Amino acid sequence: MKSANPTLFRGFGYLAIGFAAVLGALFLLNLRSRVVYSGPNYSPLGWMSLYWASLGVGLVYLKKWAVALFVLSMSAIGIFVVVRAIIETPFPWTLINIALGLIFCIPFIPALQCWRELK
Repeated sequence: MKSANPTLFRGFGYLAIGFAAVLGALFLLNLRSRVVYSGPNYSPLGWMSLYWASLGVGLVYLKKWAVALFVLSMSAIGIFVVVRAIIETPFPWTLINIALGLIFCIPFIPALQCWRELK
């Protein structure tokens, strides 16, 4: 099997850190809304922000545990999208949702190809 370049996951790590920053900003804005206006509680955004930030840092340093968690997270999202598309989406949109779900499962392939080069 041909070995892939593991720096692809470094790019995914930077994207994950950016996603964590967006989730953290949404959490802080919701915190202000809860205190000032008694708004809804979206505290899971803070936990998701911490998860994606730690995962992003692990991916930047090309750690095996981070790549495994990233591939597991993306594949779980992809499989969920495919299953929900099959169960309750009308026909023309089913094909688009299945394609989107399969795109989320793509990081599994380079992870297998460059597993030995990771730390």
